[in-house]
Amino acid sequence: MRLVLRSQRIMAASAVMFLTASVAACTSPGTAAARDAGITLFAASSLTDVVEDLNAAYDGGGRLRINVGSSSQLVAQLQSGAAADVVITADLEALEPLRTDLDRETVLASNRLVLALAGGNPAGITVLRDVAADGVRTALCAPSVPCGRATDRVLQAAGLSLTAPSLEDSARSVLTKVSSGQADAGFVYRTDALAAEQAGVTYLPLEDPDPNRYPAALTSQGAASAEAAAFYEWLTGPEGAAVFAEAGFGPADPAAGPDTPAVPGTADSTPGSTDAP
Repeated sequence: MRLVLRSQRIMAASAVMFLTASVAACTSPGTAAARDAGITLFAASSLTDVVEDLNAAYDGGGRLRINVGSSSQLVAQLQSGAAADVVITADLEALEPLRTDLDRETVLASNRLVLALAGGNPAGITVLRDVAADGVRTALCAPSVPCGRATDRVLQAAGLSLTAPSLEDSARSVLTKVSSGQADAGFVYRTDALAAEQAGVTYLPLEDPDPNRYPAALTSQGAASAEAAAFYEWLTGPEGAAVFAEAGFGPADPAAGPDTPAVPGTADSTPGSTDAP
């Protein structure tokens, strides 16, 4: 089962995200073909599972050298001289510092922020405002990364502020806090919560005025490689879109259609609701 396998990979994948100092240091484990592939893909940490699916689906599998990290980490690496053929960040803003060295850019998919709840919902959270209650341990992303910007957007829209939350460098780090019980709740993307369903994590959908769009960019280096350019065309075409849809991502234009329902068993399964009992 895809969700079972993904939930089993959460802890290992989270550890990998802190080893992204270079492409060589954090290449995804796998076959020799994967390690020797000529296509280098930098991908946001919320894509940890889907990039494995892309690597398996493209051109017989094992064609990608994958570097996973927070969007801000990836951008910093590239600005420091790291090389990548294709870059996927978790929002449009994260890609801005790189745009002078990009050949082309396409929005692949969208993702909505949700409130992930630890197994058994020990804090008894039923609506968003419950996270502001005394004693509730909440984790969220730092403001400098896409999921942090999304969290600020959602909290501002709801008129809420939190006291001393745990600040993490990526959505997957937040998810680790929740799935391990170190936090009662955490703000992550819906696909992260889905990946942890078998670990007992449930979620509340949130009202997000501007869901994150995930842009994929072909770098100048990638444009000079026929192999990398061919992968980019596949990634931004219908086959790549199908992989993202299967992983639970929304359409490139989030206004184009509804996301799938919340995980069964959550306190509120009505999409977009934050305060329904």
